[in-house]
Amino acid sequence: MMIRNFKIAVGFLLLATISKSYAQNPLHIPPALYGPIFNLTVQEGTTTFFPGYNTPTYGVNGALLAPTLFFNKGDSITLNVINTLPFGTTMHWHGLHIPARWDGGPHQIIPANTTWSPRIKVMNDAATYWYHPHGEKRTELQVTKGLAGMIIIKDPTEAALTLPRTYGVDDFPLIVQTKAFDILRQIAIATEEDTAIMVNGTMHPYLNVPAQVVRLRFLNGSTMRTYMFGLSNNQSFKLIGTDDGLLDSAVTLTRIRVSPGERVEVLVNFSGMTSQTLQLKSYSSELQSGIYGADTVGHGASIIPGYDLNPLNGSDFNVLQLNVVAATSSPVTTMPTALVPHAAYLESAAARTRTISFDTQLPIDSAKMTEGPFTFNDRSFDMMYV
Repeated sequence: MMIRNFKIAVGFLLLATISKSYAQNPLHIPPALYGPIFNLTVQEGTTTFFPGYNTPTYGVNGALLAPTLFFNKGDSITLNVINTLPFGTTMHWHGLHIPARWDGGPHQIIPANTTWSPRIKVMNDAATYWYHPHGEKRTELQVTKGLAGMIIIKDPTEAALTLPRTYGVDDFPLIVQTKAFDILRQIAIATEEDTAIMVNGTMHPYLNVPAQVVRLRFLNGSTMRTYMFGLSNNQSFKLIGTDDGLLDSAVTLTRIRVSPGERVEVLVNFSGMTSQTLQLKSYSSELQSGIYGADTVGHGASIIPGYDLNPLNGSDFNVLQLNVVAATSSPVTTMPTALVPHAAYLESAAARTRTISFDTQLPIDSAKMTEGPFTFNDRSFDMMYV
């Protein structure tokens, strides 16, 4: 165990040394695709994360990550997923209300050199969703190596609000991930050494934001890490949307916790801040013990080997540098309070009550991280059982 820990420590030191020599990199904005027909080629590629090293990656219509897909509520669309990988994959439309046969779960393998073409009617409200593989025991590998992209759905209700919505100008996608690299700068899977912080596949990124109200769409594309996002000047922002759409009204916050697979939309007012620079940070020191990304020191030894040696866990770290530049020609300068009214379901109107129990087969210790295997009503995962 001492040898393994020494290797981990050396790896952290090496990454830290390399990172100090890097200049800031402009944030990559994934290209936008519009339907009703979407052609999505799943492919192998290489990406240069470190000078002099070509790292094998996966992407959709490119070497890394995937285009942002724009849908309109009510549209009928076709998604042609062309798998050019030398092995099977799947493609799951995370958050979409669609028939099971088009969901893209682990039962719906797309073999190598074949095309899968789900045809769906868009039923979801305006919101930020995403798409990624969901193959049995392959999700972490394929997502971490690059197969992930945003879906943005529009509808008339959202269009009637005064919100930033010019993609890449005042409305920005932020796919946040941490990755681990081995000594050869290859992406490592199933390790706690995920010390490389990326946004949209960009390491050490900066983004020029106009001095006006800006919309940030967060997607936590990490497989385990939870983030506690906030701004370095402790400036407040408005939470306007979560996983399935806009809220009833905006909520003023200085921190927002985002777990793996979760999406949130926030508005930040940069008016009057031209030429200022600030950092989007993860205030992970504020995460509750037991959440992956929190500090477990002083709360008992972690059951995850190497977890306590990762310098990101329990630390506050920069995610994205924000440089405030001149406003656009047609800026949004106000933030709405009222958004989309929602009628809550009444518990008294329920036709049936079910009891669902989530548990783990290992003893739960509140002072430690809890790992699986997990159970759902006392049953562990089974591909053939619903």
